[in-house]
Amino acid sequence: MTKRAVVRQFDHLLKPRSFLRQKDVWNRRVQSIVDVIDIQISKVDDSATVNAGVLDREVYTIAWGREPPELIEQPHCTIGVRIGALRDDRLDKWWRLGDDNSVADLVGNVEAHVLPFLEYMHTREAMKQWLIETEVTRKRYPLPIISLAILECLSGDFAQGCKLLAEIQARSRSAGGWGTRAAEVAERLGCFHEGRGRSTC
Repeated sequence: MTKRAVVRQFDHLLKPRSFLRQKDVWNRRVQSIVDVIDIQISKVDDSATVNAGVLDREVYTIAWGREPPELIEQPHCTIGVRIGALRDDRLDKWWRLGDDNSVADLVGNVEAHVLPFLEYMHTREAMKQWLIETEVTRKRYPLPIISLAILECLSGDFAQGCKLLAEIQARSRSAGGWGTRAAEVAERLGCFHEGRGRSTC
């Protein structure tokens, strides 16, 4: 089965559920939330996996200082996950494109695991808890920590959100980059600046 045929199988599953596709990325907008599903093809063999995510449009705007693009790709998302992490075994999982049974299993896994996950992540509290439970602060990649900081502020925990942003700035050793991004986000949220008094968002 070709990639084009796999995309058709995904269309059969996702279009009745209000997803719209561009190439091999599907978006579904639900008020201020955008659900995202994409197919990732292996660079070393004829196999594929699925990435998914949920974008909170306000979180994106605070993080980047601009409105989200028309097409939301998974790296833009407030939270993102690969399908293997949603299965019971939690192992990274790839499916052979040339095997019709394998492709049917992939589509079945999207229906069984990805779609319920996206539905569950339609609240900021659920997104925040996902980022906490997946230990994004320990992994230290800045973007999901920035998303968590914004969600903390938007949910009322101003001190914790601003603290996370300050920690990113403290770890940044060069001008520009994530330290600057964290500082810009802190500014947009109204976090503490020296001489301004108490931290607020």
